Amino acid sequence: MSNNKNILLCDMGGTHARFAKYVSKGTYSDFKKYRLNDFKSFSDIIEKYIAQVGQSFQTARFACARAPVDGVIQYKRHAGDPDYLIDFNAIKTQFLWDDLTVLNDLSAGAYGLPLLSDTQTKIILKNNVQPWNDRKIIISVGTGVGHSGVHNNQILDTPGGHYFPPIITDEHKRLESFIRNNKDKNFALIIEDFVSGHGLRSITEFISNKSNNDLKPDEFINHLKHYPDAIRLFFEFLGIHANTITAATGYYGGVYLAGGVIDNLIINNLTDWKAFEKYFRPALVQSMTHRLNGTSVSYVTHDELPLLGLTS
Repeated sequence: MSNNKNILLCDMGGTHARFAKYVSKGTYSDFKKYRLNDFKSFSDIIEKYIAQVGQSFQTARFACARAPVDGVIQYKRHAGDPDYLIDFNAIKTQFLWDDLTVLNDLSAGAYGLPLLSDTQTKIILKNNVQPWNDRKIIISVGTGVGHSGVHNNQILDTPGGHYFPPIITDEHKRLESFIRNNKDKNFALIIEDFVSGHGLRSITEFISNKSNNDLKPDEFINHLKHYPDAIRLFFEFLGIHANTITAATGYYGGVYLAGGVIDNLIINNLTDWKAFEKYFRPALVQSMTHRLNGTSVSYVTHDELPLLGLTS
């Protein structure tokens, strides 16, 4: 392993890439954030960061929102934005790194959970009974949605939001049809179509009967303020999502919510935690109810959890 000053950390999401220098476990420095759309290639972003910090690196650790296949990630961007072909083997050679580690961003975030202090989380729903176990789940809602878990420093690897969405009410069925009609028929509906940034926009269009695709993020937030039913529906699906993950994995030691969408909704007071709790802790058999009542739900206030996890 190289000395600590020579380890590059990068959290690459669907919209931004965040970089830092490793200092020690739980600590990094020289944080910088770049918008992917502002660059023609991912190598250009790395070069800019290296130039700005004036530091060469021997090794690198990446947390990525998309999983590489044979060391390659293909980012298909929105119309007008550049596509990315990220070949990590080529990048390692280009920057003369001795070693390159690539993790899923939620796996990196899960590594960061044990490093959080009490001041870096905020409890949304308290546990009413003793937790069933100490296995923790993180759910991050941003451009997409993903989750992972941690137990005894072992990480739960998952496919993120790529599974069929549970549909419960008649209103959910109507929303399902609406989203289905607006999605490429070659692809199945997945929970990410409901619980994500684009999912929130779809739900809002379903409620408002008004397209919001052309609205900038701040404009969309102001638009959303007029449609509390859209907020309610989104938090119902977030509750369903959290319930499904917790029940299916058996990780009852706490659910931790993070991601840009969650951040913006909380900052702008556009939340409906009663709707969330209704579907996270529904009336189920006693044994399941007991487990869910022991599962607290918290909001991660640390801004860069995957980077924190990459120091672990």
